[in-house]
Amino acid sequence: MKEGKETLKVALIGNPNSGKTSLFNKLTGLHQKVGNFPGITVEKKSGQFAIGKRIVNLVDFPGTYSLQSRSMDEEVAANAIVDSQNPDHPDLVLIVVDASHLKTSLYLALQVLEKGIPAILVLNMADQLSRLTSRLDLSILSETLNVPVIKTNAREGKGVDELKQIIASYSLEVPTVTWNPDTEKHQVIKNILQKSNGDGAVSAHGVTKKLDDILTHRIFGVVFFLSLLGLMFQGIYSWSAYPMELIETLFSYGATFFLDVLPDSFLTRLFVEGIWAGLGGVVIFIPQIAFLFLFVALLEETGYMARVSFIADGWLRKFGLQGRSIVPLIGGVACAVPAILAARTISNQKERLLTIMVTPFMACAARLPVYALLIALVIPVGFQGLALLFMYLLGVVTALGAAMVLNKTIKSEGESHFMMELPDYKIPKLSNVLLEIIRKVTQFVTSAGKIIVLVSILLWLGASYGPADRFETIEAKYAQVDTEEGEQQKNAELLENSYIGILGKSITPVIEPLGYDWKIGIALITSFAAREVFVGTMATIYSVGSSDEDVSSVREKMQSQVNPQTGKPLYDLPFGLSLLVFYAFAMQCMSTLAVVKTETGTWKWPMIQLVMMTGLAYVSSLAVYNLAALL
Repeated sequence: MKEGKETLKVALIGNPNSGKTSLFNKLTGLHQKVGNFPGITVEKKSGQFAIGKRIVNLVDFPGTYSLQSRSMDEEVAANAIVDSQNPDHPDLVLIVVDASHLKTSLYLALQVLEKGIPAILVLNMADQLSRLTSRLDLSILSETLNVPVIKTNAREGKGVDELKQIIASYSLEVPTVTWNPDTEKHQVIKNILQKSNGDGAVSAHGVTKKLDDILTHRIFGVVFFLSLLGLMFQGIYSWSAYPMELIETLFSYGATFFLDVLPDSFLTRLFVEGIWAGLGGVVIFIPQIAFLFLFVALLEETGYMARVSFIADGWLRKFGLQGRSIVPLIGGVACAVPAILAARTISNQKERLLTIMVTPFMACAARLPVYALLIALVIPVGFQGLALLFMYLLGVVTALGAAMVLNKTIKSEGESHFMMELPDYKIPKLSNVLLEIIRKVTQFVTSAGKIIVLVSILLWLGASYGPADRFETIEAKYAQVDTEEGEQQKNAELLENSYIGILGKSITPVIEPLGYDWKIGIALITSFAAREVFVGTMATIYSVGSSDEDVSSVREKMQSQVNPQTGKPLYDLPFGLSLLVFYAFAMQCMSTLAVVKTETGTWKWPMIQLVMMTGLAYVSSLAVYNLAALL
């Protein structure tokens, strides 16, 4: 390898939660997800930066404790280091170790150095390292390992510039191994640390020990976690009320403004009644989604999420899962797609498959707009937070129940083990939390927005036009009517006889037993692309079916609907409960099916998943609707 090489392929290798991704972000200027929790990175991430005459292609590999990989994510890192023919085999390795856990971190470092790849040892988390400097001589450690050693604090950006300078000037020499590779690694580490005058560990903070005595207790720990969930979901409703009202008002004024200033044309109505109404139906829920991601980010940043895995391992095993399954399950509260990818950290193939199969039952952020709309529609104000908590708990219970059933039918493969290093509690870094909220909300809005715009255009066209003879008959019927009530009746009949109305009525026999009308049927069809499209669909349908002056919210319009046969509200409590249960259980997400196929390598499991979840949704909704109607 020639010194001064223009392009350098550099790998970031280290234990889970060693701060690799934080260092990656500081070096490249990118914003990959970070957290005080093992296993945040499950796929390799690539970035680039220039330093001196070198262009560095940096790859952040998933965390691993050893090059003898046990899980899919660890295998990605191990193969890149061990196999010199691997396209990701690096010219230089940055071995990132947690300064507060040197004894465990150096095990991987020794394995990497024995592979004969130029390396730099990065002692990360310098705030912890500062308490070791009087006992650990970095120069002796560097001399013993025969590689440069540098300390950094990636969270604060300290030492990053110095690391870049070392990368720029490093001669890429293969390190000479000064120990016997056949010697037991832990003894080698002990000898190295003794020579460097370090014991290799920082005692856990007294606060951490005291907190863990309570938060990981088999009784108090569970009580605290459930109480935290209750506070979280009540807060999602209470704290987001004002910003949601503000967004609702802005969209209402916006609709009025556009109708006033733009010419009365096809494009104006397409934009206002279709695209604007559809987007407004989803954007209004951004505050609730932001608060949800705020709570999840705080749990990860503080280190509490790792404790949840520890607490959950014992009882998850009763259902065929394990402690690491909690990562995808809780990740499913945000989105099932990355959550399913996170199952790569599970080494046992059966437990990994079970986790993949049941994670979509967890109440994801895409369900939140649907839940929020329906709960606000049929549940009294004082109980809305509890109702939302119940829906999330229902997802958990259903996921565990499905895991128990599947555990009886899927053959076991290999041994099961669970090992996770509990990080010290940390005060959340505000910038990380805010960045995570912005990233998640932006991702939600952009991914949902693309679908909603397309669906809204198609819906508006389908709802605005229909068979000419039907529309002419209705127009003639109301030609002499000049009242607001008559205008509303005409719009309702036109909508019912539009192409969308005809399609909706064609599936009514299937969904009517669940308490749904043809409008809900249309929303069920469109929201198979993504659950959150349900709200945008209802907003578009009711925008088309209302007068120009009516710019009320979709919730208000749905609340005003009356069943012509009974004279009672069309969307009542039995309807609301039935639809809540349907969306709790139904798949309704093409992206999830696609990622399950990718992760399992076959269409067998996503098809089983689709049939299982849809069947459960239909039967459960039917039962709930009929039981609620009897009360």
